[in-house]
Amino acid sequence: MTKEDFNNLDTPSSTNGPEISTNSPLSIFYKRKTNQKVLYTMIQNGTFNVFEADDYQRMHRDRDFELMYVLKGKLTNYLEDRVFSFYAGEGCLLNPQMKHTEKLQDNCSVVFINLSETLLKQLLSGIDTSGFVFSFLQNNLEDKNSWQRNYLKFNTQVNNSDKVFRIILDSLQQEITTVKIGSNYLQQGLILRLLSELQDTHHFQVNTNLLDYSKKDYLVNQILQLIENNIGNISRKVLEEELHYNAEYLNRILKEKTNKALTSYSQEVRVHKAQELLTTTGLTVQMIAEKLGFSSENYFYHYFKKHVQLSPNVYRQRFRIK
Repeated sequence: MTKEDFNNLDTPSSTNGPEISTNSPLSIFYKRKTNQKVLYTMIQNGTFNVFEADDYQRMHRDRDFELMYVLKGKLTNYLEDRVFSFYAGEGCLLNPQMKHTEKLQDNCSVVFINLSETLLKQLLSGIDTSGFVFSFLQNNLEDKNSWQRNYLKFNTQVNNSDKVFRIILDSLQQEITTVKIGSNYLQQGLILRLLSELQDTHHFQVNTNLLDYSKKDYLVNQILQLIENNIGNISRKVLEEELHYNAEYLNRILKEKTNKALTSYSQEVRVHKAQELLTTTGLTVQMIAEKLGFSSENYFYHYFKKHVQLSPNVYRQRFRIK
């Protein structure tokens, strides 16, 4: 992957944002913060590419499973609607459903290992998949669970208890950059050893985090996300097309979860955004109406007054944040 390839990742594949694929069964990706830039190193298929660019901080999903591990310093990790601080010796393993991004602090160094579903199915075939890490992967690779969003968080038990992990990581990096005969087999063995090391309770503590306890929960979260992303200006038809479910069913499960129907929830989101723009920006009422997708300023005026019992200008004067 070159710098140009990396920049092309910033193209959304859907309304849910970009989906990143390395187009390789196995890749190692290093990021190191230096001043205002980040040094990127991409290792895959016998190639080794290095370039400097801005810190990529757009929320995205990976087509592969992604193992993130902080080698030095600190970073802030955004996992869906949750925010975590990770320090050296800490990391996470994400399934492909998880949206995420990270922000590196100065002098932070972090490694990402991307593992394709095909490769993992091959590696886990015929081995003991007990333990936090292997059972997490096995569960997520089953078709019936492919909708779930979940991840593992892990951290070292004591200082330097990740010594073996780092040695295996260095060996894996060397094998990926070589094209010698048998390198693929050595890579696969090292991946298994790396994952096995993570679930060694003497060296790491591992916690499983499941965001969606049922398929219905997952679907409701997708509805809420689409409504929020479109600032409430989204039709039932679009929701049907995006989620591949009948609008009446989507309306029913949203009401079960929030006590609000699709229309009322969307209206609430739209009004809250209007209130935010009126009190925190200098945008004119007409500009706000356009930004929120209203056909005219007059329509926005009556819509806002109906829901808030105040006109947009009066609301701004009364609640403006100075």
